[in-house]
Amino acid sequence: MRPMINFKAACESISFGDIQDLLCIDLLFTACRVSPENYLVDILDFSAKTIDRWSLPIRRIPGAVAEFKKEIPAELVPFGISHETFFDDYLMGLHTAQVSAQKKIIVSMGDFFNGFYLPIIDTDSGQARLFPDNFEDPLMLYSSTGDFTPDDQYWIFARWPFRESLDILRGSRGHTRCEIVRLRLSDLQSEVIYQLDTVDRIHQVTCSPGGRFLVFSPFAWEMTLPYPDASMEEDPAGYRRSHEAGMKKDELITVDLTCRRHWRTEIPVPVPAHFEFDPVDPAVFYLSSHHFYPVRGNVILEGPAGLFKMRIHDGETVIEGHYSDDQFFRMSQHAPFLYDDRILVAVTNLPNKLDLIDAASMTLWRRIELFPAPAVDRSATGNVVCPVYSGSCFALIPSRDGRYIVLESSEHFLVYSLEEDRLLPARIPRFLAEGVKGVGHARRALD
Repeated sequence: MRPMINFKAACESISFGDIQDLLCIDLLFTACRVSPENYLVDILDFSAKTIDRWSLPIRRIPGAVAEFKKEIPAELVPFGISHETFFDDYLMGLHTAQVSAQKKIIVSMGDFFNGFYLPIIDTDSGQARLFPDNFEDPLMLYSSTGDFTPDDQYWIFARWPFRESLDILRGSRGHTRCEIVRLRLSDLQSEVIYQLDTVDRIHQVTCSPGGRFLVFSPFAWEMTLPYPDASMEEDPAGYRRSHEAGMKKDELITVDLTCRRHWRTEIPVPVPAHFEFDPVDPAVFYLSSHHFYPVRGNVILEGPAGLFKMRIHDGETVIEGHYSDDQFFRMSQHAPFLYDDRILVAVTNLPNKLDLIDAASMTLWRRIELFPAPAVDRSATGNVVCPVYSGSCFALIPSRDGRYIVLESSEHFLVYSLEEDRLLPARIPRFLAEGVKGVGHARRALD
């Protein structure tokens, strides 16, 4: 057995207690950043009004870069970018950081795609390690979001061979042999608990509150008719044809760990990715579908997104409700929570909105404009490049009492009060140095 690779993580404490009109809110907010040489994980405590910024050196993988360039021709690199840019930004980028009740931070890599290892930080000792120790032999890809088991004893994730993902990208195979793994938090020992053949690019794996079921979703996008090799302005008719041909739909997978079987549920709106379980009913979760296609540094909206209320029942996972409208362009994150005995789902909605969906009726309860912006107009070709502004928000976390929602934009953190139905005046800077950029999105810390 190879020796465990331990190293010290640096931690900087930043206070934002001097910001005027900032309330004490019972909420932890996790945020990922990257600099040219380091990964950074921010843990914002809105009760203490502090940021603990943990820093780890980036462990580069020259062999994986060489294999990627050898196996994948330039025209097949996703998003129409270079091998190096795709590798650095999408395979080596951070996606989420989550904090366990044992005060361990688990970081999932792979922004838009999947990463090669899991950085793990013990915030009590400051010790960090990469899981697995031998991640370069063989190279595997890991789900962009994993989760803690309900008892907080394990971390659950999916993984599959990097080479098989290269084969899928090249078109020589359609599926990979995927392992569902649990990692014991006390000693970081792992075991495979389920295997199945599936598509790659698994975006999220989460355990049901009762512990019996695992749900996981892919994060894929495929046009039936590819876009033309030109901009939308240069070939609007070509983009209209691609839009009318539509996007291919994907399947959600549910695993019954007791019966040792799994099943698939087709989702009507393309590009499902994130899902979160209901705070009251352990059989219900809320799944979002993006309905977009990323290309050449932009995201093209192919239609309104969808938010689905899903129920696991009698060996199947069914759609129990659905929300959408013509200005619902949901991206990055949603969170169900309790407010005044009502279950709401908070949703980031680009370019400028926070939506609150009533979970019982799956109807819009409130739509909050975070700043003025024109409505998204798809009338020219049916699809449109998603407008993004400096104030656009990609991450949110509700407070534990449900009275506030904290959002992160590219400029700052802001606070929405449900009781007052307004954005509070306080703005919290992100305190990012030159060359540091935010990546991924938040996940709620374990209560």
